[in-house]
Amino acid sequence: MKKLIPLILSSLLLVTSFTGCGNRVTNEYYDAHFFGFDTYITLRFAKEDADGKAISEEYLKNTADECAAILNDIDLLLSAHNEDSQIYALNREINMMVDSSGELLSVLDTAYTISELTNGAYDPTLGDLVELWNVSDGGPVPEDVEIMESLLHTGTDKIVVKGNTISKVDSLTKIDFGGVGKGYATQELLKYLSTTDIPYGLVSLGGNIGVFGTKEDGETYKVGIKDPNDPEGIIGYLYLSNGFLSVSGDYERYFEEDGVRYHHIIDPVTGYPAESGLRSVACVSSNGAAADALSTALFVMGEEEALKLYEDGTLVFEAIFVTDANEIILTDGLMKNGSFELTNDNYTIFGAPAENN
Repeated sequence: MKKLIPLILSSLLLVTSFTGCGNRVTNEYYDAHFFGFDTYITLRFAKEDADGKAISEEYLKNTADECAAILNDIDLLLSAHNEDSQIYALNREINMMVDSSGELLSVLDTAYTISELTNGAYDPTLGDLVELWNVSDGGPVPEDVEIMESLLHTGTDKIVVKGNTISKVDSLTKIDFGGVGKGYATQELLKYLSTTDIPYGLVSLGGNIGVFGTKEDGETYKVGIKDPNDPEGIIGYLYLSNGFLSVSGDYERYFEEDGVRYHHIIDPVTGYPAESGLRSVACVSSNGAAADALSTALFVMGEEEALKLYEDGTLVFEAIFVTDANEIILTDGLMKNGSFELTNDNYTIFGAPAENN
């Protein structure tokens, strides 16, 4: 079993190179690296305020520490594995949570909205299936009867929200915010950072990236999108100025059994890892939680249905689809503004030879 982080930042930041914790000061940025949410986290802050005045290292460190505290609070709220979290309690100990926190209700509302608008391609009630597959720890493949039984307890209709009360209609239903929690956490960090003296920067939380403010030189951030066939390499660069990016791919977490690879993105209809013809989806949105949930939903839906959703316009996002035929499909917005730069000759865009794009 191999576990990989799905994004790298080009010369600005190499996420996969971080092996420990600590802070570092570069000429332009203050970087803080630590582990949380079961992934590596990087904060990158400008070292000068909006007036060009130097920001003290103490202030930058305190800001990074506050970000770590915010993430810890969110983990205590949303983690399906942390025994002290509200979701852990709702999944195992209680069937009704009265006076639920506003944060929890907000995340649940986003999850339900994305689930409804994607016809259930994203489903936050797959907790039991996630545990059953146990992808992060190498399986094994569940029996068909186990999967069918688990599917009986999934579906957003199994969780009812009335005011501040969350009730489980089915006591065996389990919530898993793995497809939305990191995006929400990234969003909350940027919300906090917007109140500080730091004019621009970046947050990288696993497969989720958020950028804020305008860099002094006016340049965008250059984000390398990993190659599903060679996760140490990239397919190209996405240029991101503001907002959130989330990537879901079949190379992130998986295990192999009897020569077959089983990844962690579960199709809510079949209960098995999704087989949609896609290897990865990178989703860009102004909402971090939505970007996270959408990247999962679009992967499950497949290229054709995902593009129908994009063209419908009910949900506003841009996306990069990487197919199992080594094709890259860009949504119109990315294509028109030239936000993606292909650098890998093994891939084509819209079927055109890579060297001609």
